[in-house]
This record gives sequence, C-alpha cells and structure tokens, in this order.
Amino acid sequence: MNLKSIEYFLAVAEEMNITRTAEHLHISQQALSGHIRRLEEEYSVQLFDRRPSFRLTDAGKQLVFYGRQIMEAEAAIRSAFSDITVNAKATLNFGISRLRSSVFFPLIWGLFKPSHPNISIELVDGKSSYLDELLMDGKIDLYVGIDVPNSLNQHKTLLATENLHCCFTEGLIRECYPNDYAEVLKSFAGGADIMKITNMPVITLRQGNRLRESLDRFLAHRKKPYYILECDEQGLIYDTAKTGLGVGLLSPITLYQHRNDTLPDGEKLCTFPLLEDIDTNETYLVYRSDYNLPNYVNDFINSTERVFRNYAHSITKHYS
Repeated sequence: MNLKSIEYFLAVAEEMNITRTAEHLHISQQALSGHIRRLEEEYSVQLFDRRPSFRLTDAGKQLVFYGRQIMEAEAAIRSAFSDITVNAKATLNFGISRLRSSVFFPLIWGLFKPSHPNISIELVDGKSSYLDELLMDGKIDLYVGIDVPNSLNQHKTLLATENLHCCFTEGLIRECYPNDYAEVLKSFAGGADIMKITNMPVITLRQGNRLRESLDRFLAHRKKPYYILECDEQGLIYDTAKTGLGVGLLSPITLYQHRNDTLPDGEKLCTFPLLEDIDTNETYLVYRSDYNLPNYVNDFINSTERVFRNYAHSITKHYS
C-alpha cells in the first residue's frame, strides 16, 4: 500500500472529478489515474463507477472510511516523532477566521515560535461549520470558532464571550448631548444604553452580516438608528468613528486590535459594551479528544488560551 496513492484517492473521492483533482494536485491526469488503478489492482476491487456518472462504488466508500483513518494515523506518527526528535519538523493546521487571525495569531505565534522553531503553521480560513468538518476529517488539528455545538469526540474550551460594542469620540457626544453629555457618559459606566446611542449618527455593518442581523432583531420594534454609514469592513467602522462622524457599532475584536491607538489633538475615544440583551458570540477553541495530541500542539493550545485570556479580560471593561 502506497500512502501517496491513498492520499490521491481521497482527493479524487472528495472532488469526484479526475481532471480537476489532477490540476489541484499539480500532477498529470494519467499519473493520478495510475495511482487509482494500482489501488484497485492491489485490493482486487473497483473503486469508482464511470457510467452513467462518476461515483464511488461500495468498495470505494469503504476505502474512504479506512483511508482517512490511515492518513490520520500517519499524521499522528509524524507528530509523535516530532516530539521525540528535537530537530524534527511538523506542520500544525489551525482553523481561524480572517479577522481573528489578523488580530490574535501574531500574538499566539510570538508566544509559541521561540520554543518550537521547527514547527510551521498553516492557517485555514472559514466559517465554524466548515472548520468543524475539516477537524472531523483530520484535515486540521484545531480551530477557533463561535457557538460550537457539543460533540462526543471533541474538546472545546470557552475563550471569550463577545458582546456588541460601541465607540465614539467625546466630541461627538458633546455635540449630540450638549447639556448633559457628562451624565450620559457616567450612565455608560456599566455599559451603553443603545436607545441613547440611536440619538447619534450610527456607523455599522451592512445587512446580511451576523452581527447586524442580531442588532436588527433587537431594534425590530424600537426606534431605528440614523445609519450614516453601512459597510462590510469593521476596520472602516472604527476608522470613521474615531474621526467623530458617528458612533461605531462593532465587534470588540476590532477595538482590541486598536487598543493602543491615540487620537490627535487630545481627542478621546470612548468605548463601551452595549447593555441590551443582543446576541453574543461565544468563542471556543476546539480539537479532537479521541487521540493523544503531540506536545507541540498542547503548547500551541496553551499559547492560544493565554492570548485569549488577556482579550477576554479586556472586553469585560470599557476603555474610556
């Protein structure tokens, strides 16, 4: 049995197209067909039906099941050896959204890399449901996702609970509440009242985004905000809000990313979590619990949890 042939077979079984799979693997269609043919000869079975459509046979379905276990076992062997040999190399596949990776991964990498110089990281972007499928198929080692369901063969650790936040300049609230802005700010000490926020021009995400959908559900039978700007980028919301043009409604991730920013001319940026019971994100670190993880993966988990502990602590208080 050739592991490369098993790997190529699984790729074809997922794509269900020889030509496209060969292109993705950067090999010739003839070479790929040769790998499939050798597997069929070795096991005396037919793995694919070619007519009336290209599909797996019953034997092919069985090889998908056992082939994935074989590849997972081979990866586990390599991981175990990487713990034994100081100079051994390994790749850790980490699922995380693009926004979270831009904010948190450099911090995680800074903690992990010095003690693991030979471990390379491959970041995989996608929604939590997609990353969960990759984890169960053995294609990634762990992932950070939101609102992850319970599973018998998974371990998940709560990293942070994220509430919708607002940010605005002190100059804007002086303008919108000229007579009692100090009292309004004081009332926000434990969290901002969204109904007071809606008296100011609002900058937030366009409809169709999960965060915006939660906001719209809450405001369905309440006073609608004056949306001065709606866009797809939370970074743009933050950049526009800090100019004093409106109050930004956004995820605390973006605020954490810019936590060390300073505003010109002594202007002050006020940021608060919203008080109201608007949907929150529960962010989890998820990995398989049905086999032993190599030491370097455990160290990566510890680094990730440490970074998110700092983040979770910071978003439980306002930054004004």
